[in-house]
Amino acid sequence: MNDRTTSAFAFPPFHLDPVHRLLRRDGQSIPLTPKEFDTLLVLVEAGGRLVEKEELIARVWPDSFVGDGSLARNISVLRKLLGEEVIQTHRGRGYLITLPVVGMQSSTAVSPVESPQTAYHQLPSPPSTTMGLGSKPQKWRRTIVVGLGVAASLFVWFGVSRFLSTINPKAHASTTSIHPVHSVLIQKDGAIDPLDEGFRLTRPDGHYAHALYNRETNGWDRWRITTDDQNMYYRSLGAEEKDFALRGDWRLTCVCALERGAGFSDIDFSGKGHRFDIAYLQEGNRYFVALTKQISPRLEWEQKLEFPGVGDVDHPHTYELRYDHVSGTASLWIDGQMKASGYRGHAQFQDDLGLMFGAAIYMGVNQSSMVFRTVRFEAK
Repeated sequence: MNDRTTSAFAFPPFHLDPVHRLLRRDGQSIPLTPKEFDTLLVLVEAGGRLVEKEELIARVWPDSFVGDGSLARNISVLRKLLGEEVIQTHRGRGYLITLPVVGMQSSTAVSPVESPQTAYHQLPSPPSTTMGLGSKPQKWRRTIVVGLGVAASLFVWFGVSRFLSTINPKAHASTTSIHPVHSVLIQKDGAIDPLDEGFRLTRPDGHYAHALYNRETNGWDRWRITTDDQNMYYRSLGAEEKDFALRGDWRLTCVCALERGAGFSDIDFSGKGHRFDIAYLQEGNRYFVALTKQISPRLEWEQKLEFPGVGDVDHPHTYELRYDHVSGTASLWIDGQMKASGYRGHAQFQDDLGLMFGAAIYMGVNQSSMVFRTVRFEAK
């Protein structure tokens, strides 16, 4: 699949043309965004091999840092277009194409107007596996020469590596550093399981309906988390991500609603900066949005705003923290309107969990429940 002369791929009834960046089924073009196309191309090039999630992300987003959620969304779109069974998930590891893939050489690649079936049948026959006796000595001589050359190269490389590591133990670390961070995007979206989007769960989950159905759109668009104490999904930030985010402006967005008790969406810069919390609260029949000042020994709020929309589970509202690196403060926005400003976060219970969202008991309730449509942290 990695042959340089391979210029197109057939996995009937589909045909993928990397040169013209086209995907076709039975001759009909299937529209894809650039990142969706790149995701499919990596899987197809693997030709049935399991592709680890880290490899997919590195190849599709080589100059940016994104979470597993972006990859999960691309996979979800591709499954809808190709069929659920075409892309197989190995949970916690990666994905693979289940259809047999045939790489087409440049002489047989499909033109933009050619059908994949036609090109598939034009593939050259495989070469004969029999060989005349007269050709064997020449083949063995070539093999021996190539083998000796490779062995010599490896010997020289090993010697040079040992020498450099002796004179400078830090040399290896400096040459294996990752790509510099140019942007950060971590996102939980719709009713996709957050565990499939790269998040972790702090406690064992309960047995209840997680994915919520939307009668207006005939789709599953929200994810519920319920707890009798506190539970949350999280995705940690690396040191480079924290540095990048705090040098510029970032935004924490939550499209969510509270069923009962309390919920939250937080971003924690432990070791580099403060933790910023948006809390969603129910007090009797009243609902509030609050910015946390401290958690222990008692909860205190930097600002607390009454907003009935917090409890609108069918139509979740949009809550944002927008950080300004010049002032070092964040402002709270609800549905695109600024409601509070000057929030500097707090330094309590910084567990280095990065982006967090979940539910917690509050005001004597025995159980809290929060639903999330979107949770996103982005820094550019």
